[in-house]
Amino acid sequence: MLKKSVSGILVVRIAFHSVAFYLLSTLLFPHLLLSQGSGDLKRGVVKITAQAEGQQSKVGTGFVVRVDKDAAYIVTAAHVVEGDPKPTVTFILNLQQPFVAQVVGIEGGDPQGLATLRVAGPIPDGVVALPLDLTTKVVGGEALTFIGFPRTLPPWTVSTGSLSGMNGPTLAFQALVEEGHSGGPLLLNGQVIGVVSDTRGRLGYAVPASILAVALNGWHIEPRASDSMVPQEKIGVDGMPMVLIRSGRIPTKMVEVFIGGRAEEVQGTARSLHLADDLYVEKTLVTNARYRRFVESSGVTPPPDLMEQSTSLDPNGPVQDVTWHDAVAYCRWARKRLPTEDEWEKAAHDAQGRILNDQVYEWTATTYQEARWSPTPPKDQTRKVIRGSLQALGIHDAVGDLDYQVRMFALADEGATGRGFRCVQDVPNER
Repeated sequence: MLKKSVSGILVVRIAFHSVAFYLLSTLLFPHLLLSQGSGDLKRGVVKITAQAEGQQSKVGTGFVVRVDKDAAYIVTAAHVVEGDPKPTVTFILNLQQPFVAQVVGIEGGDPQGLATLRVAGPIPDGVVALPLDLTTKVVGGEALTFIGFPRTLPPWTVSTGSLSGMNGPTLAFQALVEEGHSGGPLLLNGQVIGVVSDTRGRLGYAVPASILAVALNGWHIEPRASDSMVPQEKIGVDGMPMVLIRSGRIPTKMVEVFIGGRAEEVQGTARSLHLADDLYVEKTLVTNARYRRFVESSGVTPPPDLMEQSTSLDPNGPVQDVTWHDAVAYCRWARKRLPTEDEWEKAAHDAQGRILNDQVYEWTATTYQEARWSPTPPKDQTRKVIRGSLQALGIHDAVGDLDYQVRMFALADEGATGRGFRCVQDVPNER
């Protein structure tokens, strides 16, 4: 359990206006600084008040990991709520109305244990679920923040510290941690990497997000960060800008393609496709310059045009004449992968066609079969689905609004002018 005081720190109690008190606090404790742009994070952090039978009430911190229409799910440290099955929760967006919460999962008796609360709706508008970071490998020295309720400072204070590294199964960090911080989020680059749980000596400790994810899975709670808390764009390790595509369902069409560049919608039962997970898709096709870096790094044989016209090719133009195997190799080198045709279509739909190139069509990871939703695996594994705009695919006569919904195939080991690709990257699953 977090200690109530920190040795060597003189706490001055002054009956001041809250703004003046905060200014004085930052002079006394320069490592406690209010982060700019932290308002969004605060909307996902809550004050928890609990009282076990026969004990004084205590204040801790929690954070939201999922918001549904009728409920919010909150994570905290087990010792914050242990002994009180119905603690109260206060959101920063509605300070006057504490909510009674239900403890739906708790690792009681464990100093590093976690707990999950459920607050029934209606939840205040604007409450957000914070994203969990399950992929960052900490090495020590990273600057981090945490939000909580220290007794000596205003509520929802954003504090700063530095990560020391792993201490057994827990994260150790250097910062001034008080009892009211317990259960709060330890944040790196705006994402939760741990749950503050303890302090010993000059170090604070947190349960890693990976352990939290296992606990949530055991309690049958699927964390889901709010849209506003997930970066809408990012830069891949190969320097390619990427845009977020959220999971969900979109309508699609059956299309028949005829010789001569004609395509027609096949009338029948309405169809849709479902993307189960979020992902990032590259905003543009892989460029000549990016592919050349891959060639120089890996030693693979480049497309003929890249060899013969190296000085005349536009470095920012899409690389062409790559085989399916070339595209797979590049995406793997860039720590990404080729999109499936469903992912490609969802991206084209959600981006409202802005990712389409009128001159170049694209490889996908999907093996082609005539009946797209047939449960029988395709026999010919060399035929891969290619997708693109009507113009890029050579469709001059389209009957119906087909935009990005035409699908064709090409042989995996053949490149061609006008045939390029882009990569996608999975959003780390929070489970």
